Amino acid sequence: MRLMTWCPHSVGGMHLPAFAASEAGLFAERGLEVEFVPASAACEAIAAGDADFGLTAAVHVLVAQSRADGRLPVRFVAAFHQRNPIAAVVRADSGRDTVADLAGARASRWGSPWFTTEYAGALDHLGLAAPVIVDTPGSLDEALGSGEVDVLPMWMDQTTPARAQGMVLHRPGETFDVRAIALDIPVYSTGLIAADHLPADVVLAVRDAIAAGHALQRDHPEPGLAAFGRCFPHVSEDHTKVNWALYEPYAIDGATPGSMSMSRWRETIAFVSRTHDLPALEHDQLVRPELAEA
Repeated sequence: MRLMTWCPHSVGGMHLPAFAASEAGLFAERGLEVEFVPASAACEAIAAGDADFGLTAAVHVLVAQSRADGRLPVRFVAAFHQRNPIAAVVRADSGRDTVADLAGARASRWGSPWFTTEYAGALDHLGLAAPVIVDTPGSLDEALGSGEVDVLPMWMDQTTPARAQGMVLHRPGETFDVRAIALDIPVYSTGLIAADHLPADVVLAVRDAIAAGHALQRDHPEPGLAAFGRCFPHVSEDHTKVNWALYEPYAIDGATPGSMSMSRWRETIAFVSRTHDLPALEHDQLVRPELAEA
């Protein structure tokens, strides 16, 4: 099986359970040999036959299916972010400590603008005033440090929030502490997608191996870190450890990692469609219904 990974600089923590499963032989125990294939457009690549599985976000699958009128033979078979990890990075001396303090604040729209769209949608979902969007083509540190913006929107396990935990961002002549405020809205974000032609026993084997990899990574992190480091040697081990610490509470959250409910998927589809101005597809166009709890 070929499993596509993506954005190793940003969300290495999310990938560690799959690498832990590979290194510890959890795939092999289930009769599988898994090759990791780096790429970004997982949904389209799987539909084209260039991979069998992929780790990606609900918004990317919904966009791809919308463009194809729901005909791509690719659907979610597991959910790993049990809550949406969108967060606001703010200056520690800003006086903003809670989600309510974010209402109406100036938010950066940077090189990955869909993070800002997701952030605005989360505020709307919580009934808070919309952000004032400020296009920020230059340094994000400079924009936040100078007061040009109040908020840098991104995922909790994205690069800047990883640096934000107890560290300092710099701009010329000044250092300042930052904090990340999680919005924690109850909709899915990332998960495992699979080609529709794969039989259920293969899909379940891959899903269960990665689910078991979460407990393994939590209790015995060395194998997963070693395997991930061999695949992505340019990502430091410290960076990957911090990203795992930020990701873990979203995946191990009172539910079995990888499990998914149809009710939360309906909420997720409604949120993503409304936030990103996409058609609201039927849930069975995005999720294998037999793998979701009623």
